[in-house]
Order: sequence, then C-alpha cells, then structure tokens
Amino acid sequence: MAHVDFTLMFKGEAGRQNITERFKVAPSAATRDFALYHEFAPQNIKYDDKLRQHIKTKEFKPLFDYDVIRTLATFSQGFGDGLTGHIQTPKSCEAPYHLNSPDLNVVATICEAIYKGLPVEIDYVSPSSGTRSRVIVPHTIIDTGLRWHVRAFDRYRGEFRDFVLTRIKSVKLIIGLVDDKEYCAQDTQWNNKVILELIVHPRVKYPEAVELDYSMERGSKKIIIRAALAGYMLRLWNVDCTKEHHKFSPEFHLALKNNQVLSNIENALLALGGSSL
Repeated sequence: MAHVDFTLMFKGEAGRQNITERFKVAPSAATRDFALYHEFAPQNIKYDDKLRQHIKTKEFKPLFDYDVIRTLATFSQGFGDGLTGHIQTPKSCEAPYHLNSPDLNVVATICEAIYKGLPVEIDYVSPSSGTRSRVIVPHTIIDTGLRWHVRAFDRYRGEFRDFVLTRIKSVKLIIGLVDDKEYCAQDTQWNNKVILELIVHPRVKYPEAVELDYSMERGSKKIIIRAALAGYMLRLWNVDCTKEHHKFSPEFHLALKNNQVLSNIENALLALGGSSL
C-alpha cells in the first residue's frame, strides 16, 4: 500500500508492473493490491482504460506521512519509499540536522513532471529579482550537499539553470508540448564531464592527514564530475581555486591544480576563488 501511495503521489500514475517488479509477485497479486488501495482511498485513484494505468486524482491525499528528505534521497540515491517511519538511528552514529526542507507537495509535482517529461509553472523567489512566475522543464533533482535543487530548462531565460526547491512557492503541472532544445539531452553542462585535479593545499603543515581524508595518491586526486555540478563540489569541499593558491585558513585543506578547467564550468563562480578568473 505504501509503495502504491508513493508511486501515485510522486509519479502521478501506477500500474501492475510497478508492483510485480518491486515485490516479485504475480500480476494477479498486484491487481488485488490496487483493489485494496481503492478500498482504503477511493478518492485518490482512478483507472484509465486508454493508458492502462491507475491515475492520481485531483483530490489525492496521501495515506502515509512522507519525510521530505528521505523522499528526495529516494530520487537522488534510489532507495526507500520516503516514509517517515519510527526507526531510530544508532546512538553511536549521528548526522547533522538537514536545515533545508522543501515543501513535499512541491517535490511531488516536480517529480511527476520529470517522470512524465512535462513543464511546470512555478512562482520562484530569487534574492536578486524577488518573486517571478516562470515556466521550466525539469529533468533532475540535485543534492548539492548544502541545498536541494532542480535542474531545468528555463523558458524565461532560454537556458538550463538550477532552481532551489525551497524557493519555489507554488508549482503547477502543465499538459503541453516540450521543445527538443528543452530536453536533458540538450543540457551541455549536464552532459559534459570535467576532470578536477585536487591537491593538498600547499600551506597545510601535515599533508598526510589530508591525503588520508581524501584517499589521495602522492598528494593528488582526480575526480570526474558533471560540469553542472563541479562548482557545488568545489564550494562544498572548500577548494582553493585561485591560481597561486593564496586563499588559506583552517578550513582550506584542498587546492585545484588544473585551474584552467574552470573556464569549462558555467557555475565556477560558486567555487571559492573562481571569480578571480
């Protein structure tokens, strides 16, 4: 029941194949599961004979409580069903509290749009331009390590951009056509990979400690990453990206050796020192 509820909420539709593949049961068992779900929540689901799918209704209200961070992890890491649950973490292991918590309904609509390949209309608040309505075509949810973003084609600016999920005040699915240029396959920064050669910052007194932290070999580590994500990673890891590696304080343990790669990264300004180019 939880899997059916989750699939309806975040994909907008569910079929017997969702059940048979997930739980390795016969189609007849999946049919019974959907019948049972309909008994619990008849207002949530209807069957579309043309699509041969169970469709989420406009009156849909989830039967279960979903933790938004676990839900986002489901889409970014591919596990779990986003349920809140009551399982406590081991006392020997603690994780920092995640301050960024997007609205669950916003996440659900964005995920449905990604799954169906449809645009959405959003009211988005920017620190520089305030609230503005715009239409985007989302293709991927991103965990930058600091915030949750959605990568999408922005019809207002005519380019692919990242939108912070917590800044989306409202979202509405649009049943409309998507132009070829708006698909993920045309997102150059997303599809292009760059190589970042990280080294121990030259001003670190005991470099072996940093080498152990990042599994370096001879004080160096090469990382292949999407160009669209490179700026976030360099910022998250506090990498000194200046040419002379002059930015140093206790949190700077790494430096970027191949500084010239920043010219291939559109969000290089996010990286510490990237603005010096």
